[in-house]
Amino acid sequence: MKFINLTHQTLLTLTLSLLLNSCSSTTNQTLKTPIAVHNEPVEIQYTVEGKTERIVHLKVDSKNNYSNLSLVCDSQILVDNIDIPNAGIVTVNALVDFKTEGEKKIKILKQGGEITLLDIKFNATDIPAIPQFKDISDESGLKTEYTWKYGGPSVGDLNNDGLYDFVLNNHDKVPAKLFWNLGNNKVQEHSEILKQWDIHGSAVGDYDNDGDVDIIIAQGGGNGTDPQPPHLLRNDNGKFTEVSIEAGITHGSRGRAVRWIDMDLDGDLDLLLINAEGINSSSGSQQIIYTNIGNGHFKIAHSKAIEGANAERVLVTDINGDQKDDLILFSPISVWVGNGDLTFTDVTKQWVPENLQKTDLITGACEIDIDNDGDMDIYLSRGKPSYEIANKSLDYNPITKRMDMRDEGNKGITSIDFEAPGHITLSGIFLWYRMYNDGFPLHLGASKKEILDVQEKDTIKVTPEMAKGWPNERKENGWYLGYLGNNKWRLESVRNGNIYWEIRISIDGVQSVHPEWTPQNRNVQDVLFRNDNNHFTDVTTKWNVPLGGNNQGVVAADFNNDSHIDLFVYRFGFLKSSVSDWLLLNNGKGQFETTTLHNAHDPNDPGHGDMGQAFDFNLDGNIDLLNGSDNYGKWYLYDNSLIQNKNYVLVRVNYSDLHHIDPMSATVTVTTPSKSYTKRVGSSGEVFSQSLLNTVHFGLGDDETIKSITVRWRNGETYTAKNLKVNQVYTTP
Repeated sequence: MKFINLTHQTLLTLTLSLLLNSCSSTTNQTLKTPIAVHNEPVEIQYTVEGKTERIVHLKVDSKNNYSNLSLVCDSQILVDNIDIPNAGIVTVNALVDFKTEGEKKIKILKQGGEITLLDIKFNATDIPAIPQFKDISDESGLKTEYTWKYGGPSVGDLNNDGLYDFVLNNHDKVPAKLFWNLGNNKVQEHSEILKQWDIHGSAVGDYDNDGDVDIIIAQGGGNGTDPQPPHLLRNDNGKFTEVSIEAGITHGSRGRAVRWIDMDLDGDLDLLLINAEGINSSSGSQQIIYTNIGNGHFKIAHSKAIEGANAERVLVTDINGDQKDDLILFSPISVWVGNGDLTFTDVTKQWVPENLQKTDLITGACEIDIDNDGDMDIYLSRGKPSYEIANKSLDYNPITKRMDMRDEGNKGITSIDFEAPGHITLSGIFLWYRMYNDGFPLHLGASKKEILDVQEKDTIKVTPEMAKGWPNERKENGWYLGYLGNNKWRLESVRNGNIYWEIRISIDGVQSVHPEWTPQNRNVQDVLFRNDNNHFTDVTTKWNVPLGGNNQGVVAADFNNDSHIDLFVYRFGFLKSSVSDWLLLNNGKGQFETTTLHNAHDPNDPGHGDMGQAFDFNLDGNIDLLNGSDNYGKWYLYDNSLIQNKNYVLVRVNYSDLHHIDPMSATVTVTTPSKSYTKRVGSSGEVFSQSLLNTVHFGLGDDETIKSITVRWRNGETYTAKNLKVNQVYTTP
């Protein structure tokens, strides 16, 4: 038995090499006849003249439930796996940049079902520039392990030095960590770990109003068997002490999301715990509210409606502009208006269009003023969580000849036939533990020769002779692999009970795949809601939101400083390989132009797009990204290296002068000669965690002066400064 290691880099190099050297060709300048895209790439020619940025429009006929298309030119991936989410005729588009003029050969390749390319067009774009990001993780000191995440980081200025620090939410084997921002593009890991094992979302906020920012971390509940309160870590000049019990936080549940919110408008931060279904807290409610009673102490408060709401995730926002925090709970979606007295009113039927009132599979949400009218619109990323993906999910890459499969670990039998002309290589065998300890061996051929204790890191070469034949009896738990002759193979998994949460396997050397079952279509449609005073309007299609996808999070910011707020959407990708996330650039004309050409992507990372935060890490006026790659990936710090040709302003919101109200949920309004912009202090997007981004960034486009900046704290205190310069950082007194 020979064990080898096929790295993600090896597969990436192999894919690109095969792609560039193996394709059928057409010399059409523009497509005149349909082209069938099979397992081999096809090639078209196109002449670039003038501006090198283009919008490519693809019209395809998809023969199967779903597929993905990529475009490559001059060894550069122009579009990384655009989703074709369903069978039938589908039109998709993306923003590309050829970099240079001249004659171009464009290679088109697909994964998934068979498609026919019906038409391809390239149109001009007015987007001023596509932001380019540089990975500065290692050079900054952000060196992290490959590990499970839990819905993004919490970012905030924990020591009030004007620089953003990071709380990284690692789920179990690697603890949650804190990194301090030292300035000069450097960070340093805190000397002690924060918490470890079954850690979920976190939030940063100054609950005791002492001038430094504290941390709270949600604790899971042992699959519903052991409800736990969250961990409150009081910050005393950079030393963190767990004070949950002495602060009165003794009730918990299956902790997921935690939020600091001033729910009674008395000036201090209360606490909202959003928990998973299952065994509820000792108070009998799924969701838990703690009111801040001062002197660093909390007590349970009751709001019957919100306590029974069905949700694990939440976005804190203000949909009606009354300076009282509102909630978007998910999933399914429900909308709750804050009453300012620790209670909330369910306004879902009023605010959400009737056909979307049961929208589920929402993974993340952010507030975004898409049209600069001063109210908060809402973007919902949607995708399938891991336990839903683990149900007959199959990927086959015809270039690398690799098959990846995930299935549930419940009682059942799953078989799949495939063809391979020679030996095959098994890897990535993963069994998600569920209190079952009796093993899941690999049985080879008719003799059922057992290979025991196969680890996820192991790679196993299997020849046809080793797996010859197929056993008549397959009753024991495990994998069964047999070679049937004429290049035909069969794989079967047998589970005699609900023994795992999920099982996974990958096989290299596969020529074709023939499942007896229909592979799961993992595409789910994101949703964009425009705020129209007292209700949301679905403008998903109108604003050119990408079709389909399996997206896990979203953040909003003006990434190119053109004064229009953009979106960064985190894509799950394939089962065993990542794809570039979507950057949705707001063109200021009522649409997004979507691209994967931003470089905020590590093609060697074996994980999946998860969640992050968007903020100005180094205060240079460009919005940077802190991204997490999940299962198993690293944390990445990306510097936005966009050459500055548009203006900006940064407004650092401190505590209010009169009543010392902390910055959370303050609103900042910047007025220029041409426009007025309003943003709230909070997160750039939320899943399970909450940030405190109190140095608020505004892209100002071509405006060269600022008429006024007004800050309004949540208690009504205001501060205004007038006649200011652009491209500066301003701080409230």
